[in-house]
Amino acid sequence: MTQVPPSETPAPDPTWKFLTGLAAENTEDTGERPKIKVLHRGESETVIRLAFRAGQTMPEHTAAHPIVVLGQRGRIDFTVGGVTSDLAPGTAIRVDARVTHDLVARTDATATLIVVHGR
Repeated sequence: MTQVPPSETPAPDPTWKFLTGLAAENTEDTGERPKIKVLHRGESETVIRLAFRAGQTMPEHTAAHPIVVLGQRGRIDFTVGGVTSDLAPGTAIRVDARVTHDLVARTDATATLIVVHGR
């Protein structure tokens, strides 16, 4: 197997895509909300980077589709169903569609949001 640096990865066929920058920091002044960047939009899922500065929030909201949120760096309080979990590197939370949840960054932090919208 030949390993190729991500910046030199050839253009993929439609069956796969190599994603980078999942843990990138928020170095901009984005006010009270995190910097949000769509990294991939596919037929069955959308992958989004949420880059927080300490204290930034995503107040109570719902998603139209099921989601999975993966901790990449830092610490985020993720509250769903009245329970607050510590979203940290190496952890993830899955939430059904239309379930209220909120996020508060305890430190500078980055998470990957995967919206599963099916085909």
